[in-house]
Amino acid sequence: MFGVFHDAGYKGLYGGLGGDAIKTKKNIPAKEQLLDRMNATELAANQFRMTQTRDKLARERINNQQQAIHTHEAVGKEVRAAIERIGGTPPEQIPPAEHIKEVEKRIKNAVPKMELDEKDAGGLLGGNKEHRN
Repeated sequence: MFGVFHDAGYKGLYGGLGGDAIKTKKNIPAKEQLLDRMNATELAANQFRMTQTRDKLARERINNQQQAIHTHEAVGKEVRAAIERIGGTPPEQIPPAEHIKEVEKRIKNAVPKMELDEKDAGGLLGGNKEHRN
């Protein structure tokens, strides 16, 4: 039932689209995780949806599976409505971001834009060179 519960949150936030339908709409391969292809805005909306659902389930002591599924979808709809009210882009219309693994590789292999020599980095390391061992 966890998959159904999880999908209900997506359906609320994404205007009725479940995880597989979102991937199809955004041309994300089925084997990839949606969260790995979200930009900061979309990721934040989903994180907010998940934390608010968790808190509501605990606050209202919901432990029935069907109620939990309904609650997750309802919270997703509320987050979507808030996005719409402030004029934001519906999450299903946000293009997929670069895969997180590709971002990690790019950052790891990037040439630093700035390098400090030891005398300039002293304050960052906790004091002047003379005061360190």
